[in-house]
Amino acid sequence: MEMAPPDRGSPAWSRRPVWSLRLWLLAAAVLALLAVGTGAGATFATRGVVSDASGDLTRRLRPAQGATQALLTAYVDQETGQRGFVLTGDEGFLQPYRAGGEEVRRLELRLGPLLAPNREATALLREVKAAGDTWNTHVAAQIDAVRDGGPAAVRHVRVQREEKQIFDRLRSRLDELRINVNGLVDAEVHRLATAQQHVDVAMVIALALAVLALAGTVALLWFALTRPLTRLLDQLASVARGDYRRHIDVSGPEEIQRIGQAAETMRVSIVNRSAELADAQHELGVQNERQRLAADLHDTTIQRLFALGLKLSALASQRAELASTLNTLIEEADEIIRELRRMIFELDDSRAGAASAPAARDRSSG
Repeated sequence: MEMAPPDRGSPAWSRRPVWSLRLWLLAAAVLALLAVGTGAGATFATRGVVSDASGDLTRRLRPAQGATQALLTAYVDQETGQRGFVLTGDEGFLQPYRAGGEEVRRLELRLGPLLAPNREATALLREVKAAGDTWNTHVAAQIDAVRDGGPAAVRHVRVQREEKQIFDRLRSRLDELRINVNGLVDAEVHRLATAQQHVDVAMVIALALAVLALAGTVALLWFALTRPLTRLLDQLASVARGDYRRHIDVSGPEEIQRIGQAAETMRVSIVNRSAELADAQHELGVQNERQRLAADLHDTTIQRLFALGLKLSALASQRAELASTLNTLIEEADEIIRELRRMIFELDDSRAGAASAPAARDRSSG
């Protein structure tokens, strides 16, 4: 009735590779870190795009847009002052002309670095400067003519038409520059909005990955730890309730399999010890019954036979004619007594042998 636990080399233990609990926990941690790291990396990357677009829009394009509009205003101020002086000859009208010129130079110097990354805008700024220089040269000649000959010197229709055409070309270049800069601003705003949408999508994906990682980690831990432990506890509970025939079939991490193997070895040992104890109790009952029989035979049957032999011997001595028959009966009674004593002796020997057998087994197992 010996039952040996399954060893690690049997098919029950070698169906698939066994991971330790540490490896399962490490796999769960790596899964969570990969999910969180992927989401965080996507979020940081898109946030970097948003930051770049926002910085470019704030530090360069918005100031360039304002400076372009201010440049147009400065040229209009110049043209207004110049017209007032040409019409009246009043030097006071040249004050906005001169202030506008200084503002134009300052704004053009500022727009140069702001528009440097955009080749088309830089080219348009150069055209604005060239048109402005042409207009300023023409205006300076008109101012000198008014100073020398009065307003009448430049009131000729052809002269005024030429001056207007030059300023209209300058105004046209300024409008082209303004439209280009506004287009750059709109494009950057659109890029910023798109990047922000990407950030929102990345955050949603990161959240989804985090949820999936959490669910995967929980499922992994349930598969690797909770389920094997629950199964092992159910089997141990059945054995604890007395169902010693229930085999403890272990699975899961290596540590849990070791616990299950130890429990299975203990169960087999309990079953074997229980069988030995039942055999010993049965043998003890048999020996007790034999001892009782031997005692009964010795204390009752043999004594009665011995007494019967004595009575027959006395009768044979009193009745000589019956001596031969009685002596035969006396010898038969003695033979029965010897047979009974031999049986009692054999019972005692078998009881002693049964009592020494467990001790011999214990010595051999020790």
